[in-house]
Amino acid sequence: MMDAELFHHYLSEALEEKLQEGIHHAMGLGADGAEAYVSVSRSRKAKVQNGALEDLTTSKRGGLGVRVLRDGRTGIVTTTDLARKDFRELFANAWELSALGDKDPWLRQAEPAGADDLPSRFDPRTETLTSEQRIERALSLEAEARKASAKVVAVRAASWSDGVGATLLLTQRGVRSFDLGTTCAASIELAVQDGEDRQAAWHWAMGRHPEAFSLAEIGQEAAQKGERKLKPAQLPAGKYSVVLHPEVAVDLLGIVAGMLSAEAVLKQRSLFTGKLGQKIASPLLSLIDDGRLAGGLGTEPWDGEGLPTRRNVLIENGVLTTYLHTLKTAAEMGVKPTATAGRGLGSNPGITLFNLFPEAGTASPEELFRQAGNGVLITEIMGLHTVDPVSGDLSVGASGVRIRDGVLAESVDKLTFAGNLKDFLNRIVALGSDLRWYGSSAGLSILLEDIALGGA
Repeated sequence: MMDAELFHHYLSEALEEKLQEGIHHAMGLGADGAEAYVSVSRSRKAKVQNGALEDLTTSKRGGLGVRVLRDGRTGIVTTTDLARKDFRELFANAWELSALGDKDPWLRQAEPAGADDLPSRFDPRTETLTSEQRIERALSLEAEARKASAKVVAVRAASWSDGVGATLLLTQRGVRSFDLGTTCAASIELAVQDGEDRQAAWHWAMGRHPEAFSLAEIGQEAAQKGERKLKPAQLPAGKYSVVLHPEVAVDLLGIVAGMLSAEAVLKQRSLFTGKLGQKIASPLLSLIDDGRLAGGLGTEPWDGEGLPTRRNVLIENGVLTTYLHTLKTAAEMGVKPTATAGRGLGSNPGITLFNLFPEAGTASPEELFRQAGNGVLITEIMGLHTVDPVSGDLSVGASGVRIRDGVLAESVDKLTFAGNLKDFLNRIVALGSDLRWYGSSAGLSILLEDIALGGA
């Protein structure tokens, strides 16, 4: 539960009072609704390169978005000047702009509901770090990577960053939804070399506090990624059993979840339009987005419209169970909202994800390799953003490791991973037990059967 005094250290009571005055002013002008969304953040970063400090920065950002509703139209005005003595003029400008927009009969606002009954997302350990400690952690990350492999010949960047962010949404209906959280992150980009072959790799991790992840594990993972790329062989074109690495699964499942936006469905721009209640994937796959997940980096008490967040099962045993809704799309489709609205300063609420993850299977990665026999472990896919959202067709580059007799062997690259997203989802034959989080999304090893791969 968020401490009010702590929250007001980052967003003052005086600012909140001024915003309430602005909302009242807009309503006095004849508005149907008035909202203020304010966001402030402070971040600090240390970056080293080959043992030398490259960058040490501190940055602050803040902004306010004002939205006024008028006869089914909206007007939005933004500012980065949070030190204003008065915000009424800003709301008046939004009121004037609201007369120019297109009318939307489905605009809705939330009623006040719920409470911040979640564990605090703010960890004071993050705020006590010194510049020297940030530099030390960045240097330590580089040292861990070099220690993990003698083939690490250069570190292009090893970084440590941390920060705190606060947001507040106020509406004329009495909604007052706020959040305050800390984050820490570390990343490394390096080069490995074996003979004349040189390859690049990187890895990262995030958490709420400085001890939330291991610098040694990040360094080891980055070094291993690089080693796996060295001296790649050519893969003959054909059909293979394919194991997707958890990091690849995160990207693939994120694409799927993005296609479940009700806004995309209403515009006929989703592969899954008209598929609600139908089987769209292997019965092994269940996909969940949970805004209240304990310890989740994406956990928040409210969504961007002020609705209490919830656990949404998007796909259950292969069946599409819901689309992701804002209040607007829920009204248009005659269903309940899913409390998955995100918000920016200068735009209307849109769909967001909080903590996206698949339900874990029971097989270890080694068991999946054995099942794959003479297949391929895909460790990297390039260009997933090019997937056609309507047809699901894709043709992207990939690289990975050859599996021979159930054991990882030589690296392979310049692969073409082509087909249809829906086909891939239905070719899942086993899921790993190795659920791994990458920020606010998690993935696991996924075994696909009979996948066409093109070699160089």
